[in-house]
Amino acid sequence: MKNYSADHPGSYSCQAWSSLWGPNLVHVLACSALVLVFIMAAMTSTMVQASDPDQLQDFCVADLSPTNPVIVNGFPCKPSANVTSKDFLFTGLSTPATVPTTGIKATATFATVFEYPALNTLGISHARLDFGPGGVIPPHTHPLASETLYVLEGTIYTGFVSYEGVLYAETLKVGDLYVFPKGTIHFQINVGTTHAASLNALTSQDPGLLFVANHLLASNIPDAVLETSLGINATALKYLQAS
Repeated sequence: MKNYSADHPGSYSCQAWSSLWGPNLVHVLACSALVLVFIMAAMTSTMVQASDPDQLQDFCVADLSPTNPVIVNGFPCKPSANVTSKDFLFTGLSTPATVPTTGIKATATFATVFEYPALNTLGISHARLDFGPGGVIPPHTHPLASETLYVLEGTIYTGFVSYEGVLYAETLKVGDLYVFPKGTIHFQINVGTTHAASLNALTSQDPGLLFVANHLLASNIPDAVLETSLGINATALKYLQAS
């Protein structure tokens, strides 16, 4: 069998270069560079995206009509002829939301693609959090997005748990900004004596929202699994599930 590299001196083969130049410094450097190129190419081919894919056009206002027969990863676009400047305006985060006086004493107002169709394909969304004194947004995660929190009003204690189980948390005041890496469990609590609020930005048009307690206790996971995992007995588990 013929050796392609030997028959074609122009091919990128260390063996071919060795036969042409001999085992000198130029050969060593050239082969090292060639190996480095291959390694970088392999690394690049296995990289994953950290947020929604880049859009293929400048905008794609979502057509959320339930009668639309088109199924895609995202939403089909409203025809450009039907798009107006009003499609790009969202006023739902401009005023405080009503906060319950019992329970978690906090409210989240969302601006995802479902409430704000102009976000379709753009890889961003927002939320506003409003808290009464002592209000809590329970531990939760956004499986599809990283998130930042900007304090608009009041004093908020917030943080996230890393994959190594380390809690990173700070008490934030007006103007402070905090970030929650994608997929990490995080929470917020109003530690002040007055109303508190934040504006949050997320790196997905639909970041997902999984409350830790709800998804454990209100799911169909067998009781035996939960009892062993949480280190509690059946009575305690039933109490938690009922709450």
